[in-house]
Amino acid sequence: MTTALSDFDRWVLRPAPRTAPLLRLICVPYAGGGTAAFQGWSELLPDTVEPWFLRLPGREARFREEPRTDVPVLVKEAAAVLGPALDGPYALFGHSLGALIAFELARELRRSYGKEPSHLTVSARSAPHLPLRHAVVHQLPDDLLLEALDRRFNAIPPAIRDDPQMRALYLPVLRADVTLLETYAHTPAASLSCPITAYGGEDDPEFQAVELEGWQRHTASAYRLRMFPGGHFFLNPQRAELVADVTEDLYAATIP
Repeated sequence: MTTALSDFDRWVLRPAPRTAPLLRLICVPYAGGGTAAFQGWSELLPDTVEPWFLRLPGREARFREEPRTDVPVLVKEAAAVLGPALDGPYALFGHSLGALIAFELARELRRSYGKEPSHLTVSARSAPHLPLRHAVVHQLPDDLLLEALDRRFNAIPPAIRDDPQMRALYLPVLRADVTLLETYAHTPAASLSCPITAYGGEDDPEFQAVELEGWQRHTASAYRLRMFPGGHFFLNPQRAELVADVTEDLYAATIP
């Protein structure tokens, strides 16, 4: 007999609970991804930082749920669980789609729970007020959608294209996540009071330094940009150096 997950455990994977963390780091995955996007982070982060990996509907332990296609709806649902559970400082990290969700989650937690993050790190995503650079593809037929995304990011595994069962599991989530991105409408609000760090891949054709610089508009505090070797998914080969850099920011945010 399986035990139903609590609302918190449905939304958050805590792979390495800490005894007395100084800060929680909420990590939000990229489109089509899950908590596996942050494999190895728990071992690289210090004992003073407790990682919380956000579990989005439609994948992994929540694969039977409908994936969300509206950013405000998704963020409100996540904040309703995270807000009451956050009893101390927290930070957010998001890659690609995850950067957009992390940003809006920070604003929703501030708006509804009076809890702003100590730091926001956004990776491989242009600033939210900037328009889309590419054609809208979320309504394309399956094959054309996969082709368009593979051409853009070079990251669609052959199994997704060739295996009907894998496609049936993966494609609805991927389409929903692309819909989140392509239907998102930025609403101006007061800048976050926490620092923002933006990361990019030097060879990422989608999001280059000039677009990442736009994140500076969304903080009333410090802003920093760092470019890593690699393309859109530089976070995998650069994992150790990336987590070390994130850790430095978190220490700066929590230790006077």
